[in-house]
Amino acid sequence: MVKLPALLCCLVAAFPLFAKEQLRWCVWEFPGNVNFNNPAKTAQGVSVDFMQEMARRAGFELSISKATPSSRCLKELADGDSDLVVGILKTGDGREAIEYIPYGARQPDRVYLSATDNRRLEQVTELSTMTLAAIRNYGFHPKVTAIVNAMPPNQVIRVNSIYSALEIVAKHRVTAALLPPSQVSAVLQENPELAPQIREVSFPLNIVVPQPVYIGLAKSCKCPKISQAIQQSIAAMTADGSIKHIFGDRLIEFTD
Repeated sequence: MVKLPALLCCLVAAFPLFAKEQLRWCVWEFPGNVNFNNPAKTAQGVSVDFMQEMARRAGFELSISKATPSSRCLKELADGDSDLVVGILKTGDGREAIEYIPYGARQPDRVYLSATDNRRLEQVTELSTMTLAAIRNYGFHPKVTAIVNAMPPNQVIRVNSIYSALEIVAKHRVTAALLPPSQVSAVLQENPELAPQIREVSFPLNIVVPQPVYIGLAKSCKCPKISQAIQQSIAAMTADGSIKHIFGDRLIEFTD
């Protein structure tokens, strides 16, 4: 006859009393925040550190995808095939199938010119006189988007990477590139030969302000308490300085 304590131990081992819910995070390469530069091709970087700490505090486990294009991740989220994404912007009211949870703000995209181009930017409308490189599937600040969308297609060259955008600026194949500064810094650290060939120009901050960035949570997720737990964890991490400690100057505190 099996003694009761032994039986209970077996049952607990087979069926944990407090098994954590597991949510799938669909993740894409984001230089300076997420990379897959390791033999296992698994996600590493400050966004991973943030998501793991946030999940720990919120009481769920993360199942992290392999490198996936951002457009596919957003489709998976909208379709309910993934539960979470991180680092997204919201255009207008966003997508109906996604709940947007802010956790900080990013500095606006900056304009990257060749080192020999001495022009300054006083107005966003000046972009319309340029040929621009931009990353495929990346969004812009709303004021920048309005200008870019009105430009002829042949004035906006979409490329696959930050490096490619900077390279064609350095080679004078386009006038400028519109890029996130945190990603550019990461790429230039890995490719220092490009740095002296590029000049960074910021928009006036009273014209183009920092944008909130969001965790996207699929509304189809069968996890009714997770949204509140995520928001509470983010609030606690903001209050105790954990978000600042993890991201440094890659992210700024967001307030409504």
